[in-house]
Amino acid sequence: MNSLNSMDTLFSIVSIFGLLFYIVPIIFIIWFAISTTKQLKMQTKLLEEIKESLNR
Repeated sequence: MNSLNSMDTLFSIVSIFGLLFYIVPIIFIIWFAISTTKQLKMQTKLLEEIKESLNR
């Protein structure tokens, strides 16, 4: 009976790590996409300001 409980616990821990194995990369990809988009918007704004200053 005691080994059955330890196997259930082990299975639960392995299941949680398996779930994290799929969730962590998805969160990283979303973070990377958001930060890249934000950086590109800032770069575009800066380039537009440079363009405006050159047109004057």
